[in-house]
Amino acid sequence: MAAKAAALRKSSHRSENFIQKLVKNPKIPFAIALLIADSILVALIIAYVPYTKIDWDAYMSQVTGFLEGERDYSNLKGDTGPLVYPAGFLYIYSAIQYVTGGQVYPAQILFGFLYMLDLAIVVFMYLKTDVVPWWALSLLSLSKRVHSIFVLRLFNDCFATTLLHAALVSIICQKWHLGLVIFSGAVSIKMNVLLYAPPLLLLMVKAMDIVGVISALAGAALVQILIGLPFILSHPASYLSNAFNLGRVFIHFWSVNFKFVPEDIFVSKAFALSLLVAHLSLLLVFAHYRWCR
Repeated sequence: MAAKAAALRKSSHRSENFIQKLVKNPKIPFAIALLIADSILVALIIAYVPYTKIDWDAYMSQVTGFLEGERDYSNLKGDTGPLVYPAGFLYIYSAIQYVTGGQVYPAQILFGFLYMLDLAIVVFMYLKTDVVPWWALSLLSLSKRVHSIFVLRLFNDCFATTLLHAALVSIICQKWHLGLVIFSGAVSIKMNVLLYAPPLLLLMVKAMDIVGVISALAGAALVQILIGLPFILSHPASYLSNAFNLGRVFIHFWSVNFKFVPEDIFVSKAFALSLLVAHLSLLLVFAHYRWCR
């Protein structure tokens, strides 16, 4: 009886300590409440907001060509044009087509779970780093565009971004090689993840010796080779030129940030080069005055 009473007191003491920790650190209960509330919001969006048809049919057409045995990237096309994403995209959306039968509604449910996973990863990063007050976590759920991209448009950005955030969690936990492998997986779905590469490389150089940097980069490169291997072996030029096309001209109609720019300027090489120069210049400025201060 005495041992049982001691065990009960110990259990009660642990419960009190846990409650005290929650009171002192409201971020954890607030984060849980935020995830629950956002899951309800996502369910309501899927149920009542009309789906925005943009790229889904093109994705399914490109995946169907791949599943039928086509390995020439120039022949994988949809109603919005040829396939311009690396091979990881095809594998992901082939699995989605298999699970959902190519239907939009079950795919929306799948992407709803993906959104919640991504939100949970991001919330964990903020809890881990403790760089914002607890109430600021609510800002993570207020983006109309993010909800739209995930559950109303079903873009491949969703998988690429989720893997990117998972890679950042690994890096925060000092698992650099694992983080680079996951990062490379994100790049294999959509190449715009490479925009994170310059500061990531800088952090690697500051955190590891040259052997560690080279081995981590080699691991990331190996992931790209393995993912693209069926296409590299059959039509290497077609795969590399289409999946990693740095000179692709985007459609002005779908622009968000540069809608105010006239279309003839938007599609010009001079405008693209000016944006690239501005981007690289800002990276150098931040590297010199902020990141390596």
